Amino acid sequence: MRLYWYQAMTAEGASVRGSGEHADLNDLVLALSVQDLQPYRVWSLPTWLNVFVLRPLKPAAVTEFCLLMSNHVRAGADLRMALAEAANSASTSRLRMLCARLKRSVERGDTLSQAMDQTRVFPPMLSQLAVVGQETGRLGPILASAAAQFEQMRQLRNALMRALIYPAIVLAVLTASALYWLLMVLPRMATLFESLRVQLPPTTVWVMQVAEGLKTHAAWLPLVLVLVLMVVLLLFRWPVMKPVLHAVYWWLPGVREMERARVYHAFFSHMGAMQQAGLTLSRTLTVLIQQPLNQFFGGRISGIGLNAARGQTLAEGLGSTRVFERFALSLVRLGERTGTLDEQSLRLSEHYAQKLKQQIETGTRLFEPVLLLVLAAVLLLVGSTMLGPVYDLAARASSGLQP
Repeated sequence: MRLYWYQAMTAEGASVRGSGEHADLNDLVLALSVQDLQPYRVWSLPTWLNVFVLRPLKPAAVTEFCLLMSNHVRAGADLRMALAEAANSASTSRLRMLCARLKRSVERGDTLSQAMDQTRVFPPMLSQLAVVGQETGRLGPILASAAAQFEQMRQLRNALMRALIYPAIVLAVLTASALYWLLMVLPRMATLFESLRVQLPPTTVWVMQVAEGLKTHAAWLPLVLVLVLMVVLLLFRWPVMKPVLHAVYWWLPGVREMERARVYHAFFSHMGAMQQAGLTLSRTLTVLIQQPLNQFFGGRISGIGLNAARGQTLAEGLGSTRVFERFALSLVRLGERTGTLDEQSLRLSEHYAQKLKQQIETGTRLFEPVLLLVLAAVLLLVGSTMLGPVYDLAARASSGLQP
């Protein structure tokens, strides 16, 4: 799929502008001809840029889509009318284009789930829920329940991002202060010490050399920082690096508790929603394995679907992966025995959501003493490199003034 912008002529001769996601230029022309529009100018992004623009939807967009569709369907609108209304009332242009694309696919004879799978931007769980909703005639309530699950995930993600804002601001301030000290203050102090022939300690000499090197190449410093930032972002987004990063998140002390709580919450939240909607356990496990939140976790649970097909219970399958807590396994076992697996999964989802919130609050509070230690280290470095020579110079001046 590619993103197109176009200018087209109506039957009355008026010029209109628009945009949309289409498979190719022929698909764009066909879609516009249905609306009695004749395109005369078309723009599109290069193929390599589409990878960055046409990315999977975030939980906020998925939540909005589910709410729009569930409200229209429950109000009595058919699927095409619901998609048309969603294409007009969505809050973002990306979501409006997606709803229009889904409407075109449905009009060509595809089911809603098939149309969603073709976009490759919706979670697999949502397309499976759409299948069950259309088969049972409960598409509206099922999408409303899915919206609640994705909204909870969005709130947790926002809470995690808010917790990271303060450390990021402090780190930026410390970096800016260090650069100002190295580029502006230290060179002047070095000139003063050199003119007064003050004997400098080795640490001060080393810091002076670093400051002089940075000042010499100060014009290249912004470019180097931008390149480093771009390389880091590309590494985080490079598909090859994802398994490595996810394994680090899973095992790194101080991060693994939040990462595991986040993954467990998403896993049991999706499981509960799909079981509540009426999906079979095999289909539920297939969806959960297909797009895991953490690829290391996904690799460990990749065999539970096959084991379940061989007659192994879900609790036994999850236990064999050695990535689930005993508390989670006990509730899954209880749900299988009592036929309340959906309720127990949602209960586990709530448990890990609360656990993740507590860990975010604890991490934010623990950051303050860590910040104090960093500031103490900075002050110690400043004192050992600059204040020592200043005190030595003051002592020499004082001894020279004594009678």
